[in-house]
Amino acid sequence: MAISRFWDMLDDREKTVLLRAGRPRSYRAGQRLVAETDADCWTGVITEGTCRVTGAREDGSRSYLAARRRGDIIGEMAAVRGARRSGEVTAVTRMVVHVLPASKFQWLLQTHPSFTRHLLTVALDRLQEADRRRSEFAVAATEVRLTRLLVRLARTEGIAVPDSRSVVLYGIAQTDLAEWCGMSRASVQRQLRRLGAEGLLRAGPRRRELTVLDPDELMAATARTESG
Repeated sequence: MAISRFWDMLDDREKTVLLRAGRPRSYRAGQRLVAETDADCWTGVITEGTCRVTGAREDGSRSYLAARRRGDIIGEMAAVRGARRSGEVTAVTRMVVHVLPASKFQWLLQTHPSFTRHLLTVALDRLQEADRRRSEFAVAATEVRLTRLLVRLARTEGIAVPDSRSVVLYGIAQTDLAEWCGMSRASVQRQLRRLGAEGLLRAGPRRRELTVLDPDELMAATARTESG
């Protein structure tokens, strides 16, 4: 399903109001935008780049929640609730975010009801998508969890390699994949070696770098594993 992008839902007047209420802020690749301990509950609309959202489970491990890109809103729930952050956001690429202080964002919602309607649409779309992902994850075998996640990462965070079908994933360690899939690191290593031997994946020349050689073929391989 396609997730509604907050910026794309705004008309010209609403975009002008939002831009006047905040200011742009830049982030480098790998920089943390939001931490779960943050008390500064700003809200932002992404104007350039991609970020990764993760959350803490009850046992202390982390789960992969989503990637957010140009046009997406981030940090809105903490600003609305007046509570601490519920997730961590890290820049995958260089980013520019139009940032609104919590007080300005709350003012927008109070004085312009259309912003609240748009926000509710985004929240419902994201909730439906999260429910679907949890259902898929709960019934999938461990090797399928990993390949599904790699396909998802390739499609949402992957940087295209010119003149090929390949995409590169940055800033992802084997320990991250293990946590996000609920697997041991040894199991992840075995699966990555298998995918490499099958010509679906290649470790990058730098740490925390993976190349998915053909996301569509990896998705097809995942389907074959599930049906087998």
